[in-house]
Amino acid sequence: MSANTYETKNSLENEKKGTLRGHQTQVSPFPIPFPHPNPTHEESRDKRDKTTRAAKSSVDYWKDRVRPRTLKDGTQTPEFYLRIKEGGHDAWLSLDTANRVEAARTARDLWQKVSVQGLAAVIAERRPERRPDRVCTVGEYLAAARPFAKARPRVFDQYAAALRRVFALVLDLEGPAERFYAKGEAAAAWRAKLDNLRLDAITPQDVEKWRVAFVNSEADHAKRKARAVSVSTYLRNAKGAFARKTLAQVAPTTGPALVCLPSPLPLAGLTAPATSRRFRPQVKALDLYNAALRDFADKPDTLCAALLLLTGGLRRGEADLLEWSNVNLADGKITITATEFFTPKTDEGDRVIKLPPDVATLLRARRKGRRDAVFVLDGPAPKNSAKGYEYRADAWPVLTAWLRTQGVTDATPLHSLRKHAGSLVYDAGGIEAARRFLGHKKIATTSASYLEAAEVVADPTAK
Repeated sequence: MSANTYETKNSLENEKKGTLRGHQTQVSPFPIPFPHPNPTHEESRDKRDKTTRAAKSSVDYWKDRVRPRTLKDGTQTPEFYLRIKEGGHDAWLSLDTANRVEAARTARDLWQKVSVQGLAAVIAERRPERRPDRVCTVGEYLAAARPFAKARPRVFDQYAAALRRVFALVLDLEGPAERFYAKGEAAAAWRAKLDNLRLDAITPQDVEKWRVAFVNSEADHAKRKARAVSVSTYLRNAKGAFARKTLAQVAPTTGPALVCLPSPLPLAGLTAPATSRRFRPQVKALDLYNAALRDFADKPDTLCAALLLLTGGLRRGEADLLEWSNVNLADGKITITATEFFTPKTDEGDRVIKLPPDVATLLRARRKGRRDAVFVLDGPAPKNSAKGYEYRADAWPVLTAWLRTQGVTDATPLHSLRKHAGSLVYDAGGIEAARRFLGHKKIATTSASYLEAAEVVADPTAK
C-alpha cells in the first residue's frame, strides 16, 4: 500500500470542528472505550443491537466507513479515505484504491496498526508530505521512468509500446485502424488515450485471467501455441518498463517519490518465460553461399552484406555500422566493439571474429577501391538521434528479397543467415565456441534458437 496525503489542504474541511462538508461525521475513536460496568437500559439496548453487527476485525465492518473526499471544486476523489480520530487529532487517511472491498481491507489493517502504534506514529511512517495524492497514469510513470532506464532509448520505446498494448488488450479497448501508422495523428491520439489510463486500471489477476482466456479461445493447437508465444513476448517487454533499478529511482524506499505507484504493480508476480523457436533451415548454408557468389557477382556491396552475416555471424546492426577501422585485412579478422555510432547489444557482443580466407580476400579487394569510405557497406550517414531501428545500408532490401527467392521462409530472413553461421561453428567447435562466436551471454540462448539440431541416429547395431 502506497502512502498518500492525509488532511488534504484543498478539501472543504471545517478547521474548528475537524469535519468535511458533505461527509458523515462518523469517526473511529482511539483508544476504544470500555463498556460501563452498570449499563443503563439504553446502553443495554445498544449492546444488543451491536451483537448483530460485524466485528471491527472484519472487513465487512469497514465497508460502510470508507468514502471518497470532496474537494473545493465539488469533485470527489476516486480513491476511498478513512477518517480516524484519536484524542484531539482528526485525520483522513488515503486508502489508495477505488475498490470498496480493497479499501475496507486496508482500513481494517490501518485500524489495527493505529490501535498498536498510535495515529501520530502511523502518519509519520506514511510521510504524507513526500508522496503524491493519487496513483499515477501509464504516461506519467513512463515519463518518470525513462530518464532512469538502463535500456537504450529505442529499447525502452519497445517496453512502453508493449505496456500500452497489454493495457489495451486486457481492458478490451479498440482503436482505429489508422493507429498502426506510427507517425500519424490517429496513432498519437491512441497513445495519448492509453497514457491517460491509471496504472491501477488493471491488476495482475486481470492480466492472468485475460492471458488464459486469450490463449485458450483458439481451438487450433498450433495457433494456440503461437498465441502463447505472442503473449509472453508482450508481457516480457512490458515488464521491462518496471525494471528493479528503475523502480528504485522512481519510488525509492527513502526520500520523495516521483509518482505514486499502485500496490501491487499491474504486472507484479506474472511470469513471462523467454520464447524460443528451434532453428530449422529450409536451405543449406553452402547452397546460399554459392548462390550469393553467383547472383551478386555484379553487386559487390550486397554480396559483402550477405557474407558478413553468413560467415561472420554478425547481427544486421553490427554489419550495418561496421567500420573499416575495425577490419583487420591482413589477418582476416573483424572486431565488434563500441564506436561513435554503434554499441554492442551486450558485453559479450564485444568480440573478434575470424573470417574464411575467401571472404577476407573479397574484403581486401573491396577496400582497394574505397579508401575514403568509413563504413564497409554503402549507405547514407547514420542517424544518432534515431530512436528506432533505421538501418543505413542500401543492401538490406535487395538481400531480403533475394533470400525469399531462395526458399528462406523465416519471419526474419536476414537473421537466419546468422543462425546458419552459428550452426556451422557449433558443428566444428561445439556449443561454447558457437556462443562466443555469436556473442551470446548465455548458452541457453544459443542452444534454444540459433543451432540446427544435429542429425544423430540411434542405431544399436552401429559399432
